[in-house]
Amino acid sequence: MSAQIAGNAGVVAEVDEARNIQIYQTIPGYPSAGGWYSVAGKSGAAAIAAALATDTTLMSARLAPISTRKAYITRIRVLMHTLTVGAAGGVPSVLGLQKFTTATPTGGTARTANRLGDTKGSASDIADIRDNNAALTVAGVVFGAEIAWSLTPTAGAVGTPIEWIIEFPAPEELSPGDGIVLRTRQVGPATATWFFTYTMYWFERS
Repeated sequence: MSAQIAGNAGVVAEVDEARNIQIYQTIPGYPSAGGWYSVAGKSGAAAIAAALATDTTLMSARLAPISTRKAYITRIRVLMHTLTVGAAGGVPSVLGLQKFTTATPTGGTARTANRLGDTKGSASDIADIRDNNAALTVAGVVFGAEIAWSLTPTAGAVGTPIEWIIEFPAPEELSPGDGIVLRTRQVGPATATWFFTYTMYWFERS
């Protein structure tokens, strides 16, 4: 004989005679304002330049300052490919993920958030998503502590990929006006160049 565990939306789990838990997967409970989203972007047609300066912003996303919600980032995937091989034994550049406040990003290529439920919830309040920026140059930028690091491609063969997946133990929370950036945190090698793509997943609710 099995026992059922019921929640607000009906039966959510069942325990069988051997005490195995069976979970019924269904669609998320969408809020009226907010929902689940993703965005994808890339470095553009040109490669990331050799000897790229420290603290160059490559991607940024910001929750609107007037939003009444918070955004919760659950996963980021970055894929990097070597274009020009660096010198053997060269020190690679380091890519860092950080939060920022107070700044309005400028430049780069704008990207649009994708709603994972087209008819559910509402449009994302992370409407300012950019990549391949020259830098965040607005006065008063405050960058938070480092969230994650990754090495960038340097001495591998052309086309050698590096996959960097950032899965948070708890979602990274953005309050209105907060943003998140991928930045170089160490100057790049004098010869190596590379491309990158990224995908970010998050949800929003009041």
